[in-house]
Amino acid sequence: MLKPARQRVILAFAGIAAMAQVSCAKTEASLVWTQDLEAWIDERVEEKRLEYKVPSISLVVISGDRRVLSKAYGVKDVRTGEPATTDTLYQIASITKTFVGALAAKLTVEGVVDLDAPITRYAPDLVFHETARSSPVTLRLLLSHQSGLPTNPVNRRNVTVPGLPENFDPTIAAPYTKADLLKGLAATPSRYDVGERYHYSNFGMHLAGYVLAKAAGAENFAQALDRHILRSLDMGDTFVRTSPARDAQMATPYAYTDDEYYKVFPIGTRAYFEVPAWTFGDITGGVGLSSTAVDLSKYIMELMNADAASSPFRREMVDLMLRTNAEFVMKDELVYEIGLAWRKMAFGRYGAVYSHGGHNDGHHGFVLFSRDRKLAVIELTNGAHTANRSLATEIMLKLMQSSGGEG
Repeated sequence: MLKPARQRVILAFAGIAAMAQVSCAKTEASLVWTQDLEAWIDERVEEKRLEYKVPSISLVVISGDRRVLSKAYGVKDVRTGEPATTDTLYQIASITKTFVGALAAKLTVEGVVDLDAPITRYAPDLVFHETARSSPVTLRLLLSHQSGLPTNPVNRRNVTVPGLPENFDPTIAAPYTKADLLKGLAATPSRYDVGERYHYSNFGMHLAGYVLAKAAGAENFAQALDRHILRSLDMGDTFVRTSPARDAQMATPYAYTDDEYYKVFPIGTRAYFEVPAWTFGDITGGVGLSSTAVDLSKYIMELMNADAASSPFRREMVDLMLRTNAEFVMKDELVYEIGLAWRKMAFGRYGAVYSHGGHNDGHHGFVLFSRDRKLAVIELTNGAHTANRSLATEIMLKLMQSSGGEG
């Protein structure tokens, strides 16, 4: 017998699926890039940037296998006024999760791991809290947020940031180690039974990164990712930040005191404060990567063009990454599907779009792409989360409309 909440999710999803069957997306969009379209994007970016007082926005638009727009707006540091560029580094936070999914898909296709095997097969040192032993936890469950684990472990530690106003408490996480992971896993009660439902878990993604590294014979997730994904895509500006060594290329992180996403300060104050960029230990996956808009575009183009003559990604791998593993309702009204980290939803009459956001206190990112129409938008900022997500979605809609035709 399905639980009532599960029934509601499936019924809602069934309605969306039925509508999607009526109108299938075209194989590929035929976007004609024009000066008018670029001017519209420039104007909309600046409107959002001024409305939300965003210091910088780095933007890439992709059509097919090329970047049709690669541009940055504003400044990477408000004190120096240094302009941002598309090579400016930002911490991409939870977009990191999609790279965990990519690594899992690649190792699965190569026969290194089985997505549905208990993760203790690859990491026998893992010991779960007694509440997490209702059934085996697998990589598929971790990567689709169905492990039952809470968002963060009980032993997560935050760094105190001096010099900020009273009650302003940005969540700067301390570096997480292997010892922290093992201790936290044993001490952290499950939020739900294994496989019962979707529940977003940074902890679960950290755990997936650890398991994949063990299976690949690597020291940590960062090393495994570099060997199996980043090098093949020539993504030299994408890495796990473990020290401030490359900060000269990084946009200064600013936290908004009235950021509605975090709700860390009374709404209405609208002021920025500089906060530290995060550093990380051996355990990453839920967050951890820094990148540039241009470097991320290499990854997204491979997802849209897998099996092309020059592509290091096999179609089988990308199919596995994007295939639906669960459905869930967000904000009590929006139905999403989730594959290996990537979220999928119907984008009006234009078919399915895959997306993922990333939000540290001082940096935010949002990526969305249409695999059928081969259109993508990548946006990174050191300003407001809300502006980032809504602007990227608006631009994607404009691209769909400009490409002509319906799904």
